[in-house]
Amino acid sequence: MQTSNPVKEDIIQQQILRAAIRLYRKFGPAKVTMDEVAHATGRSRTSLYYYYKNREEIFQAVLDTIVDDVIMEIRRDVDNAGTIHEKINALCLAKITTSDNWRNVFKAMWASMNAEEKTKHTKIMGILHSKLVYNEGLIIQEILTDSINKKEIRPITHAEQDMLGFILSSSIRGLRNEIYEKNDPHDLKDALRLLADIVTKWAK
Repeated sequence: MQTSNPVKEDIIQQQILRAAIRLYRKFGPAKVTMDEVAHATGRSRTSLYYYYKNREEIFQAVLDTIVDDVIMEIRRDVDNAGTIHEKINALCLAKITTSDNWRNVFKAMWASMNAEEKTKHTKIMGILHSKLVYNEGLIIQEILTDSINKKEIRPITHAEQDMLGFILSSSIRGLRNEIYEKNDPHDLKDALRLLADIVTKWAK
């Protein structure tokens, strides 16, 4: 009896999802069929059904993949930073950068949907946003725990950590919207550095 190779299966799934993302950017998810995704990966539609039951399942998996990619990129930049100030600043910058990288993808996908499809997928987007915020909170907790262990900062309660995560996420979204969407003249990097300064001084 032949057994499946988990690594190979994961690679195939990633190939399917990456192909779907490319098609979504070009045509929008509502117009992409299982046949088109199969063709883009060089596979038959029948083989696709082994991994995903329908278009909706692929779409959900694509959104999950995008969120996972964003979390991975943020974590990578934070891990490469040194002090708590550098880590907080890296988190803020990475959150802005990754959001911008995927924003056009989401815009293209959203623009292609009709009102019914937008209503249908709003809940999914809300769940994924919550997943992203939750994981950002975990990264912030890791930053603080590491800094406490290094005696860079004072001990911080779980309630304070939760509040800090909320404030950081809200502040970053607000700064991005004001500077990018409303063309505020302030420099974003300077603003994020000041935000990191405030957090670091508060934590000491």
